[in-house]
Amino acid sequence: MPQRLDHRLDCKACGTIYLDIPEDVQSHTPIYCSSCGKLLGRWDELELDFNQQGGQHGIFEMHDGQIVRKE
Repeated sequence: MPQRLDHRLDCKACGTIYLDIPEDVQSHTPIYCSSCGKLLGRWDELELDFNQQGGQHGIFEMHDGQIVRKE
């Protein structure tokens, strides 16, 4: 299991990993960076990438759109 995310989920403009995920998110929903507003991708692409890196069951978890290392 990787100890770091592979940088597909981080914002290329500001470097944060903080996703603005609407409550009614669907697979085709565009997801934006909560810090700077840049488009990060569609939810299905970002969710797949997160899950391939361990998702909620790996060393990272997502809370309110922010991906953090589990303590």
